[in-house]
Amino acid sequence: MREKRVVIQNEIINNFKNPILVLRANYPGEEKNHFVPKYILEIMNEEILKIFNSNIIFQEKINSIEGPTYIYSLKENGRNIKKLAMEIENLHILGRCVDIDVFDKDGYPFSRKDFGGEKRKCLLCEEMAFVCGRNRTHSLKEIQEVIEKKLEEYLKSKKVAENISSSFSNLALKSIILEVAAAPSFGLVAPHTKGSHEDMDFFTFINSGFSLNNYFKEVTLAGFSPLSVDLIFRKIRHMGKIAENDMFKATKDVNTHKGMIFLMGITVALSAKAKFEKLPFSEISTLIKEMCRDILKDFDNIKEKTNLTHGEKLYLKHGIVGVRGIVKNGLDILFLGAIDIFKNSLNKGEHINQAMIRTLIFLMSKLEDTTILHRHNIETLNFVKAKAQELHLTFNEIELDLNLLKEIEKDFINKRISPGGAADLLAVTMFLSFISIYF
Repeated sequence: MREKRVVIQNEIINNFKNPILVLRANYPGEEKNHFVPKYILEIMNEEILKIFNSNIIFQEKINSIEGPTYIYSLKENGRNIKKLAMEIENLHILGRCVDIDVFDKDGYPFSRKDFGGEKRKCLLCEEMAFVCGRNRTHSLKEIQEVIEKKLEEYLKSKKVAENISSSFSNLALKSIILEVAAAPSFGLVAPHTKGSHEDMDFFTFINSGFSLNNYFKEVTLAGFSPLSVDLIFRKIRHMGKIAENDMFKATKDVNTHKGMIFLMGITVALSAKAKFEKLPFSEISTLIKEMCRDILKDFDNIKEKTNLTHGEKLYLKHGIVGVRGIVKNGLDILFLGAIDIFKNSLNKGEHINQAMIRTLIFLMSKLEDTTILHRHNIETLNFVKAKAQELHLTFNEIELDLNLLKEIEKDFINKRISPGGAADLLAVTMFLSFISIYF
């Protein structure tokens, strides 16, 4: 049956002219169609689909006496596919229970030696697996029991992940609903005003927010994992594209939460990663820095581009990197300021609306808000930052004057100012504040 599989592999390579990835269960004995290896294979198939997502242009499943086999044709560099495959085999809880082979578009079978790696080790000892297999060091039953324990370990981890996913996704949704409920909010949409916007209101945001609940669950599950932050990023980036489509369907093509999908998605996923690794709360920032270390490469060779995004245009004109710079620095504006402001307000007994307004003012005073720049100019942005800094210093130790803030809000609305970037960061601040008790 191996010969038949090889023929099919070569046909797929010839038909699509792309590298292929071949996924098989690593299970000893003649009974390759046992429940355990088949179940493991289906779990790992889902992982492959999430990691390679839109790069998979063809998939075929073969059933035979050597067990089921998945073959994927991938529109991606073969060497890169093999590196990712090795990482999955090395880090995933079930990675040792499968074989992931990669063939280049010319049919070349990559090996670990091509990347300076060693052959895979035995499941039971530190010896090379092929040596133990050749010498029959361990019985089939011993190896099968280890694989079954790996599956049990995975299922236990999955149960914990689902509990964390339920909690974190609910708190993410709570945070983005609370953000739009804050008032006065200086030109943002609020329960009784459209602010500086004509195409959206409070109910648009409610619809949009709830459309993202499943997204927050998925990115939590993706983050609660032993996989590297780079592999997690591959997963959630594709999930973010799906979430954007869901948002636009819910809002009838109004962009309410595109920036939030990016910011909250990364934050939720890496909060789950920190929880999985049993890291302290502050290490979420470190993980975000690691994931987003190369994010400013989006601006490389920007002068050669013809169709620039709003963010790219602002970078060319003002050198402002916007939200990319915020995440590259690990959301330090939140971990070194905004979270404490929000928590301290609540700890003093202030209403959560007051805590939100205080935090929003602080964020407005610090942020190079590209939403304001897109609508206006650098002078307007500097005006907003200066006004927010004045308010932050004035009310730092005393109660907020809501009547004064309402007058400022009216002025912002008349000038069509809307600090949308600060609003997104307010929601993320609240989410981080809420989940801090889990660490």
